[in-house]
Amino acid sequence: MKRFLTLAGALALALALWVGTAFADSGPKPQLTVTVADPPEGEYYLDLLIPEGERGGYDNLGEGSYDSLALQGLHTWEGEGWYPALAGGTRAPLHGKLTPGGDGKHRFSYFGLPQTFRIAVSANDGGDGVWLSVSHEPFTRAAFYTNLTYDTATGIITRATSLPMVYAVQFLSTLLPTLLIEGAVLLLFGFRWKENWKVFLLVNLTTQVGLHLAVASRFALMSSRFGYYLMTALPAEAVILGVEAVAYARLLRGHTRRRRVGYAAAANTASFLLGFLPIHFVIEWIAGM
Repeated sequence: MKRFLTLAGALALALALWVGTAFADSGPKPQLTVTVADPPEGEYYLDLLIPEGERGGYDNLGEGSYDSLALQGLHTWEGEGWYPALAGGTRAPLHGKLTPGGDGKHRFSYFGLPQTFRIAVSANDGGDGVWLSVSHEPFTRAAFYTNLTYDTATGIITRATSLPMVYAVQFLSTLLPTLLIEGAVLLLFGFRWKENWKVFLLVNLTTQVGLHLAVASRFALMSSRFGYYLMTALPAEAVILGVEAVAYARLLRGHTRRRRVGYAAAANTASFLLGFLPIHFVIEWIAGM
């Protein structure tokens, strides 16, 4: 037994180190998508302005050919304390392009993605000057995937996706599959639906709320790959199993307590193993909006 515990401890430590290393760079990164309303004609540059004190030495543009006037225009607001993140440099790498992608949207990601920023647009006016637009108010990200629309004429940023809606969709992406899977297992174990549906629904609503509170900051990571799903959700799922086993042992009607606990174990195992796909596809949908 002592040798087994030593081996289990060493395995757990190695696994923790592996997970920590993998999470550091292999998992999903926060992403910002900006759609521009009323953009200037021709080529234009869009950048995120960060507070002057957050500027850094990472060269996010690398080698490339850029319009010097349009590029210079992004530095216009330095006198007001705002510095271009992509064109100027950040403390951590920032991935993105000054020009829009093929779908007309601007995407920024990686560790250097600022939490609070303004949006600046600059374009060569065809002469010796530049066409400029900047958002009036800073925007602060509150979600892992953020989709915004910026109106260059009004200088107003609007959220393309409602944050409450995102959280509601994430919650339903685990609740609905859980109810379907564990409800089916409930019937397979011979419990009568009419006598137990209220207890079943109340227990699952409670534990699903607890799950989302526990993994809220890691939900996107949990949904990215099955390995991350196991490492992120397994501790919370173990707690949920314990809570549901106690609740069902006391509250379910019919059969023995051992059978009720057995149902809790079987139902949670089934919903946990099958629950990755729904949340994975939901997060992919949210990120691509």
